[in-house]
Amino acid sequence: MQNQLARTDSPHRNLPTAYTPRVAVVLNGNARSVNERIIRDVQALLGADEALFVSQSLDQAQFIARQIVNRRFDVVLCGGGDGTLTRVVSDVLALRPHRVPAFGVLRLGTGNAVAAALGVARASQSGIARELTQARDSDARTTLPLLNIEGKLAPFAGVGLDSLILEDYNRLKDNLDRVPFGNLLKGHAGYGLSIATRSMWRYLRETRPEVVIRNVGAPALPVDLAGCPTGPAIGTGQIIYRGPVTVAAASTVPFYGFGMRMFPQACLDPERFQLRIADLSLGQMLAKLPQVLSGELEHERLWDFSCTAIAVELDKPAPLQIGGDLAGTRQSFRIGIRDVPCVTGSNGVVAAPAPREVPMASGRLAA
Repeated sequence: MQNQLARTDSPHRNLPTAYTPRVAVVLNGNARSVNERIIRDVQALLGADEALFVSQSLDQAQFIARQIVNRRFDVVLCGGGDGTLTRVVSDVLALRPHRVPAFGVLRLGTGNAVAAALGVARASQSGIARELTQARDSDARTTLPLLNIEGKLAPFAGVGLDSLILEDYNRLKDNLDRVPFGNLLKGHAGYGLSIATRSMWRYLRETRPEVVIRNVGAPALPVDLAGCPTGPAIGTGQIIYRGPVTVAAASTVPFYGFGMRMFPQACLDPERFQLRIADLSLGQMLAKLPQVLSGELEHERLWDFSCTAIAVELDKPAPLQIGGDLAGTRQSFRIGIRDVPCVTGSNGVVAAPAPREVPMASGRLAA
């Protein structure tokens, strides 16, 4: 077995042995799990030359990114979910820092897909202390591949049912903010409520988007659940898929939030991401819901590919989610991949088989 997120000889490991990396913690002040107690706990655990930032707006996030670069922090821990990591990493790297910090996460989000992949402890006081100790250990480093979508770096992204559910959940949250005890129905309960009261009916009523997905990177591989090739490689410029989709999503981590292992092949090759395309009816998904949530579903209308870069075109603008946050509507976009230095969680990263040596063949596989 080999870690998907293998250790890397990053510049952070070449610091003097007596040097302790300086940590900046960025918390999303709008995240449900970020409260006064968490803020106090984190602040009490930081050293005099370290810093805590609490962001509540886009402008604040960009200001914090400049502070991180200007003050040359060695490590940035993000607390608030996968969207917070996406925002912080994207903002910091957009500034082209002379030395890129290592990024890590605290388990303070709703989905926590990256936290699960990196093996991050739960957000108790002792768990946060363990992650800060880990962040200050120069040897606790790894490389995390992230999707690159229009300059945003994220663990996953997609269009279709997942974006529709997220759009409905955001509308539900806005309504819950106006009623007493509305906060009790956010998070996991809110997602379930939005699916039952909104998304399911929209899905039945609305026409599914038609997409054309083209390979624009190294030869893409159609794969099965074990990551074994199921057909010839798809060359650069060739069509991977053309047709309607329930979901078309990509990921570099196996989890999709809430512990759901939706991308079982995402960690098989650290230089590639998994593309998952489904054209399933609501009845087909509900009948196989446990397998859908565990990533174990095999179906003739479900396709998986191992890719380095793709271009997506839709027949009409549709909501796009990037890192679990809505990024507006798009009719076309591209997805690539980029490595980012990361902190391994105190529980240990997800392990995966070593990448397979696969002979490249010409041809294409399109539905």
